[in-house]
Amino acid sequence: MVITTRTRPERKAAVVELTVRDYLNTFFYYRKIATAVFLAVVAIGLAVAIVVPMPYRAQATLLVLLAGYYDQSNNPNGGGAVQPAIGQLDGVEAQILSSPELHRDVVIAKLGPNASEHEIDSQLQDFEHRLHIEQNDLASTINLTYYDADPKAAADALSRLLDTYFRRRATIFTSGRVDFLTGQRDEVARQLKKADADLLAFQKTHGIVNVDDQISRAVLLESQLVQQKFENDSSLAQHRGELKSEQGSSKGVKATIPIFTDDSEAAHALDTMQLSLMQLESRRADFASRYMDSSPFVQQLDQQITDMHASIERRKKQMATATRFGHNDYYDVVQGKLATLNASIAGELARQATLEGQIKDARARLKNLSDVSSQMRQLQASRDLLADSFRDRSRQVELANIQQGQVSQVNSTNVRVIQAPFPPSQRSISASLIVSASVAAGLLISALVVLIMASLRETFLSPEQVERSLLLPVLNAPVKLSGAGAPGAVSPDGALPASRPAHMAYGRMIAAINASTDAPSKVIMALSFGKNDGLLSVIRGLAVELEHRSTKPILILDMASGTDTPLYGQPNAQGLLTWSGHGAPEHDAHAKPGDVTTSGGLVFESVERHNIVVARPESGLFPSSWRQATSLFDTLREAHDYIVVHAPPASQSFTGIENAALADATVMAVRAEVSRKPVVLGLKAQVLDAGGRLIGIALTHRRGYIPAFIYRFF
Repeated sequence: MVITTRTRPERKAAVVELTVRDYLNTFFYYRKIATAVFLAVVAIGLAVAIVVPMPYRAQATLLVLLAGYYDQSNNPNGGGAVQPAIGQLDGVEAQILSSPELHRDVVIAKLGPNASEHEIDSQLQDFEHRLHIEQNDLASTINLTYYDADPKAAADALSRLLDTYFRRRATIFTSGRVDFLTGQRDEVARQLKKADADLLAFQKTHGIVNVDDQISRAVLLESQLVQQKFENDSSLAQHRGELKSEQGSSKGVKATIPIFTDDSEAAHALDTMQLSLMQLESRRADFASRYMDSSPFVQQLDQQITDMHASIERRKKQMATATRFGHNDYYDVVQGKLATLNASIAGELARQATLEGQIKDARARLKNLSDVSSQMRQLQASRDLLADSFRDRSRQVELANIQQGQVSQVNSTNVRVIQAPFPPSQRSISASLIVSASVAAGLLISALVVLIMASLRETFLSPEQVERSLLLPVLNAPVKLSGAGAPGAVSPDGALPASRPAHMAYGRMIAAINASTDAPSKVIMALSFGKNDGLLSVIRGLAVELEHRSTKPILILDMASGTDTPLYGQPNAQGLLTWSGHGAPEHDAHAKPGDVTTSGGLVFESVERHNIVVARPESGLFPSSWRQATSLFDTLREAHDYIVVHAPPASQSFTGIENAALADATVMAVRAEVSRKPVVLGLKAQVLDAGGRLIGIALTHRRGYIPAFIYRFF
């Protein structure tokens, strides 16, 4: 394994945008599955249209008008009835029409009273399944629809529903309402009387006359006490600060102070000695100008000067000063201020404790009043709610009595039948509509199936898909068409017909190989993951087209063949390899093997009518040593301009990947519709990690999916 510093190709260089041709490739690739799904859905639709009879639809329309008994809120404020919102009346009637109990009554009316519960439930489910109710809020109408295979049965079902509906709604709006509201009003009156008694007893127990006034006074008292405490705290803090300042400023004040100090005698003696010292120093200077320093006169004066200095020092230490002390009047003033401040602080501390106790008692009283007020307000709120409820119930009883009188006197209803049910003459759904729906569903489902299968597919169909997935250019991608004479058609083994120009099939690959290095001799490593990926046909076609670009034989180094089954076939009687479909009329003689030493252990075989030589290891094993492989490639470069290395499949051997760094260019073969994207990506990563220069992809076994009459537009 070799680590190389060679730069890898730019990742964005091979990115190809999606085109219409990509979508058409995918669609025509799955055309059989899409066609089968489409035909299956259409066949199911045709079967439904033919076998299943479409039902008849009977209809009825109701018009809903405003009536007094719709006002179920029982507004106690008097006046006219409350105006309902748009669609509210239709919603009320639609709820009654969709009631399961109403439907059960309709079914029982049809089956009779002797029907079993099982029969009733079965018919009820069938009835609700066939019935459809639709309300039009703007027009205040309700449309009833019933489906049945028998048109007369559909109309009869709606007629029974309407008869039962009118009887039931009359019972719903008028039965027992006055008695119920009267009972509620009496119950609320009893609760209101009890609430008044409880509120009066609570006020007497807690001594409450006017709770708001009592709370206001308690709050005012508490605020005054707090204000006084703040003032006392401020005064206390001020006096403490003054005390601390006085103590600091009077710390050095004493009871006695010196009146005067007398040291004149000691100073006079010291001045006399200083004068004598000056005289001695003057004499010494006089003698020093006339005698040497070692003369007895000068030394004697020096000794006297020294003695005089010592006497002066002793005199300074023995100097006595007379001091007189007297009483300090400022000391008495300071002590008086300190005593006053201490007395003030003691009084303010006592007042502080008293105020704190008073504030605590005031707050406890205020809290007690707040709790009592909260409980009292709850009782008052309950009493007020009961009073409002009593007034509402009384008003509702009055309105109910009026509405009951109106309903009992007027023998009509506000819901009018404006379209009576009658047997329909046409079915609800036509067969052509079912067929059209099946065609649309078939197109949609087949497209969805194609989309799902395309999203799950990990193989490649076109060079654009390879370039988008692998970020590598596709250098060769011949199309396998059905006709042998069609443009771009290849034989089953992948060989190009002689009629096709060579540069049109492998020109891009050869250009990439020549651009990969400036060396006069080029080694091309051809790799694939599996043995059936079409690498053999790619190498054969590349070798044939390289013949026109070199005077030296094109060498194919076969590393993938075994000793018994060579991939390029067995030589004929003349010792030459025969390649079908790769005829080259311009070459009348085969190539001769180059002057290669036998130390490499290679067997050389020429190709008939081609300037191509196939070499394979005599032992069937390629040199495993990096040094041996390098030496072998260097030796082969001396005799050939182009050396195409047929590496063994990566699924069976790592030899090709390991020696990719020795090649000037590496080409990977990818088989269309077979090679999986994760496998190819893994092989690409291994080649790049091994130091190989991967120049592009050869897409093999590629087919044309788009028909010619459509493809010509691209």
